[in-house]
Amino acid sequence: MTRNSLLFIVALVWAGTTVGRVQAQVAVSDTSIVQYLERPETGGKVKVVQPAELAKRVSRAEGVIKYDGNKGYAQSSGFRIQVFSDNNYRTAKNNALYKEGLIKQAFPEMETYVTFTSPFWRLRVGDFRSYEEAGNALRELKREFPQMAREMRVVRDKIHIQIHQGFTE
Repeated sequence: MTRNSLLFIVALVWAGTTVGRVQAQVAVSDTSIVQYLERPETGGKVKVVQPAELAKRVSRAEGVIKYDGNKGYAQSSGFRIQVFSDNNYRTAKNNALYKEGLIKQAFPEMETYVTFTSPFWRLRVGDFRSYEEAGNALRELKREFPQMAREMRVVRDKIHIQIHQGFTE
C-alpha cells in the first residue's frame, strides 16, 4: 500500500467522522424537519406538499391519541421509573402487583404500569417528559421505599401525555 493511498484512506475516515457529528439545529418546538424549514427565520420560503401519512412518519412526536375510558392521552417518548423487573415465572407477577399496591398507596397521583414482556414482569411508574423530572421522582421513591432502592432506575419508555378536554355545557 502506497503512502498516498494510506493518506487518502485516513482522510476519508476523518471526513466521515466529522460529517457524522454535524447535525441540524432544530428548535425544540418544531416537531419535524418540515416545520423547521417552514419557519421564516431560516431565510427562505419553503412550501412542502406531503401526504398526512408521511407527515406523521417524519414527526418527532408520535401524536397518537388514544382513549382509556374517559381519559384521552397522546403517546410520546419519555421516561419512567422502573421499580421492579424479574423473570421468575412463579413469583414475579405477584411481586410486581404487590409493589404496585405499595406505590399507589404512598403516591396515588403517580400512574403505575405492570407489564409482561416475555419472560419479564416489570413495574414502571410515572410519565415524565424529561430525565431530570424522572430523577426527582426517583429520589422521592427511594426515600419512601429504601428496601426497593437498589432495583429502581430511570428508563426510556413510551409515555402517556394527558389531553385536557374542554368543558362542554
